[in-house]
Amino acid sequence: MIWFLTRLYPKISQKTHNVRLFFIVIGVLIFSSFFIHFLEPETFPSAFEGLWWVMTTVTTVGYGDIYPHTVEGRIFAMFLYAIGIGLMGVVIGKVVNLFSLYKTLREEGKLPYNKSNHYVLLGWSERTESTLKELLNDEDGKEIVVVADLPQTPFKHDDVTFIQGHPEDRETLIDANVIKATSVLVFSDDRIHDSSLSDGKSLLIASSIEKLAVELERNIYTIVEVQKEKHIDNFKHSNVDEFVISDETFSRIMAKASRYHGSSAIYTKLTSDLDGQNIYQINPDPDWITYKDAFVSLLEKGATLLADRNDLTINQKLGEKVPEDAKLFVVCGVETYNELWKKTK
Repeated sequence: MIWFLTRLYPKISQKTHNVRLFFIVIGVLIFSSFFIHFLEPETFPSAFEGLWWVMTTVTTVGYGDIYPHTVEGRIFAMFLYAIGIGLMGVVIGKVVNLFSLYKTLREEGKLPYNKSNHYVLLGWSERTESTLKELLNDEDGKEIVVVADLPQTPFKHDDVTFIQGHPEDRETLIDANVIKATSVLVFSDDRIHDSSLSDGKSLLIASSIEKLAVELERNIYTIVEVQKEKHIDNFKHSNVDEFVISDETFSRIMAKASRYHGSSAIYTKLTSDLDGQNIYQINPDPDWITYKDAFVSLLEKGATLLADRNDLTINQKLGEKVPEDAKLFVVCGVETYNELWKKTK
């Protein structure tokens, strides 16, 4: 029966072999420690002293601070040279292979991600890579998980983990640990040139995320890139939190640049963490009663109040009170943000 199982399941056979080898090595070390103590109790007054000598011998360190003096002890030492060193060499080789296997599996995206408070990027494209670099440049300490149907990782970085698989598959989403992610970003498949088909695939992925969230009774903050603004209505049952419109955004920037020369540079700087002035989200100060208080206070700090969530009209209602749950967006330099707000997050 055992022969049948090992033939049928080679992975189980290999695992069983490694476990057996581990216990054999441990057994040899323990037996040798007590046996040399038995042979030469004066030279090795305890089993621990015997273990010290055994370990320095089988690892070929050989300090020479303690060694057998009797004929029996030296005969046993020769046995240990022939058997113990060979076993230890095999074990060290197995350990090296495990590290190599771990590196290979990680690059091939076959290891699940078990941490939390990370970003998950679903789908790989040039826009995914650009977003990834922006997130890494932000230096907020959060790790990034990239999910794509690729043979190996498309981006090597210590803070980036690759998960191989289809983003719409439940098992792949679980492996990426989307439940505990800070944000999940769904990117359009640039291999699909039809915008309707591309947005349809994004809708399928968003629906899979929402289904998983309902099953596990968790909230997943989802941001989806869509090709056409008119397709957003199709996502209304998927509880997507934010949309980024790729085609329309490009067209609008081009149109603005044609009317107001140089305006495209403003869009680029405001949407990039690689420039001096950026958009940041801050929490309201308890001393701010109205939006005017916030506006003036921020101006004195070197920041400009831009919006409360997606409301860009707060400059027209400066006399209104700032809600306790307000999420204010400001434009300022990275030094100002780091000095005044990032350290308090």
